[in-house]
Amino acid sequence: MPITTKRQYEKTTPMPTDYTKTETHRKQVNRNRKIGLYRRLTCMTLVFVLIAGSLVFMLIKQKHTLAEKEQQKVELQHDLAKQKENKENLNIQIAKLKDDDYIAKLARKDLFLSEDGEIIFSIPKTSEKDKKKTDSKE
Repeated sequence: MPITTKRQYEKTTPMPTDYTKTETHRKQVNRNRKIGLYRRLTCMTLVFVLIAGSLVFMLIKQKHTLAEKEQQKVELQHDLAKQKENKENLNIQIAKLKDDDYIAKLARKDLFLSEDGEIIFSIPKTSEKDKKKTDSKE
């Protein structure tokens, strides 16, 4: 039994018939179509990945910006609450300053003013050192 090798087929020359020419041409066209298909799919995949990546990047950036704005909103609401409290305190103080009795009380306390026949005694405030000395003596 003879062993067939490739060398035997290399020595033969194919016969150029119409059928072999058309089949060779058809195979070449199919191969070119597959190569073109793979190239188009690769380009489309690349475009899709770029578009998806840019959309994801924009989404992350917007979430980061939104988080910053939310933090800023919380801080501003906190400041607003402080300002409203301060405004209420000032309105209360304005109302008190319109009262003559309150103004007289402040004048006696802060400016040491007195009414006719009144004597004001000033008692000095004790400091922490003096408090410690008096506590240790007891």
